[in-house]
Amino acid sequence: MSQVDSEHLPLPRILVVDDSRIVRATIKKHLGIAYDVIEEADGEAGWQRLLADESIQLLISDLTMPELDGLGLLARVRGAGDGRLYLLPVIIISGEEDDATKQKCVECGATDFITKSTDRAEMLARVAANIQLAAIQQELVIARTEKAQEIARDSMTGVSSSNLLMLQMEQSMAYALRHNSEVTLLLLEIDHYQPLKQKLGERLADQMLSLLAKLLAAKLRREDTLAHVDGPQFAIVAPGTSLSEVRVMAERLRQGVAAARINYRDERLTVTASVAVANSWHDDTHSAPALFSKATMRLYGSTGPNRILMPDENVNRLPVLTLADALLMLHKGQQAEVAPHLPALLTSLQPLLDLANAEYGLDWSLGFLSDKS
Repeated sequence: MSQVDSEHLPLPRILVVDDSRIVRATIKKHLGIAYDVIEEADGEAGWQRLLADESIQLLISDLTMPELDGLGLLARVRGAGDGRLYLLPVIIISGEEDDATKQKCVECGATDFITKSTDRAEMLARVAANIQLAAIQQELVIARTEKAQEIARDSMTGVSSSNLLMLQMEQSMAYALRHNSEVTLLLLEIDHYQPLKQKLGERLADQMLSLLAKLLAAKLRREDTLAHVDGPQFAIVAPGTSLSEVRVMAERLRQGVAAARINYRDERLTVTASVAVANSWHDDTHSAPALFSKATMRLYGSTGPNRILMPDENVNRLPVLTLADALLMLHKGQQAEVAPHLPALLTSLQPLLDLANAEYGLDWSLGFLSDKS
């Protein structure tokens, strides 16, 4: 960069918040040659300026001020939930030099501490070091974010990666177990993919998968997660979705693939997909790998293209309800919801009943449950 260009660059902006006009003037005199110093006379005005001006790169704040003191301003900056403010370097300036005051400022989120007697050279050095450190931290945050996005996204299709798929499945399964809900997984595979790939070549085959990924994503709800598993295989995690609902979803996806316009050398290619469904309730499955395994076995358990493969809907399974959940539901007046689970809940109490019979000579029995079955 030429000298002329650098002269036209704006100076880094610093906000000084102090109720003393003399202190603000002194700091501006020390730093004005290298920085664009702006001022506010109390903590509340300083907070409003920070919110309004995103170009501020460092805050210097007094401890004792009207309206809002330095620690109060610092608490707002660090607790705002704003990444920019969270990383903003904050230097506390005070007439007090004791270690307890300095320690309290650092514990509250200050990045540095100077006294009002700090000379020009040291103040310039402290400000420069803190701005540079904040820039490095910001670069690290950006790098981590980009890396997380890279891991979370499939580079070829742009949809979620298989790693993110498993994470989403695990979270959905854990939520379903806690809240008496269900999770459905749809495993979709392009039929006869290898002959298609040989005909198109690897580059065009990848483009076709990317096109189909966009088509599938457009047919899903916001709460569903679409992921590219491998090759011609995609997966959709649909939390809180019953089999009757997911059958409609699977049919919509199947028809969408069949209707896709994929042309190759003036020839419209016929592309179909098969969809296998696994459901945590109906398949009595409570882990992400097991649910994925159920869907995979269902997909490859029979032959033929353009199919939807569902769990046996004649098997009327109820979700697992823990005793703690049942008691909470009863407390909320949900007797009707708990009633279908009574046989399983009472059966789970059998060891406790056996102990009570042995300890107190009781003759309680759950035999009536087998009579009702």
